[in-house]
Amino acid sequence: KDMIMVLEHEGFVGEKKARPLQGEMVPKPQAADAMVFQDFFTCDLRFPTARFLREVLEAFEVQLHHLTPNDILILSKFYCACFSYGVKPHVGTFCEYYELQR
Repeated sequence: KDMIMVLEHEGFVGEKKARPLQGEMVPKPQAADAMVFQDFFTCDLRFPTARFLREVLEAFEVQLHHLTPNDILILSKFYCACFSYGVKPHVGTFCEYYELQR
């Protein structure tokens, strides 16, 4: 709460809107672009196999920027578990164990 108050006082957050620091770029993604959290890479999280990730995103009707670092971790753990048992990760199996929480 204190950090938010400081940001509001300094003019970075106000009226439920956030704005970038002076000189920072404001992203304007196009339809085929994906925005990700820098924290994914800071924490050494990597994306699961592109096909499996795409199938999960399509199954839950979300885009990559809707996922949090914890979501990427869950996908990665599932992928690693499949890999360790020598099976191909399948979106149907993933959906049996996980559900989307909005």
